[in-house]
Amino acid sequence: VYLDEDTLERIDAISRIFSSISDTRGFSRNTLIETAIDKFLQDSEAYLMETQGINVASMIEDERSGATDTVVFASREDGFERVFMNEHRWYPCRVSDSRKPHLKYIAIYRGQPVSAITHYAKIESIRDDPKLNCKVCYLDGAPIELPHKISLGEKDSCFFVGTKYTTLESLMNATKADEVKFG
Repeated sequence: VYLDEDTLERIDAISRIFSSISDTRGFSRNTLIETAIDKFLQDSEAYLMETQGINVASMIEDERSGATDTVVFASREDGFERVFMNEHRWYPCRVSDSRKPHLKYIAIYRGQPVSAITHYAKIESIRDDPKLNCKVCYLDGAPIELPHKISLGEKDSCFFVGTKYTTLESLMNATKADEVKFG
């Protein structure tokens, strides 16, 4: 955000004044700007909902969910072979319920000694499994080898800890993890 010198000077003056008259906390430039932006966003979202029927939060969630069609999980080599390649499923499948309907594919980052994403699969369904006490992603057929493995590149191996979302197109066009667009 660019603010001209006069605006910054006024913000700093107001911050100092509020800090001097307040008993509870100091007012920094950033606090003042963040509070003003938050108030503007709240008022704008309320106005759009009341006058236009536009729910900004839902719109953002829809855009975020629809922008990705592939979920990426990390695995040790034994889990990759036993579960993904042989059982044609993956668990635990930690995906948010809002993203679940938009997911079409799953890919697995394989840890040492491979250290790459090498396969993906089409998702048949994601369901709760009471025996495993978690969500399970069931594959629609056998996993498919990517045209080329996606190595870590400049990413640390810890990057793949936790759920990652991307597109199959992004995976197909990448050779390094730093080339994949995650969302």
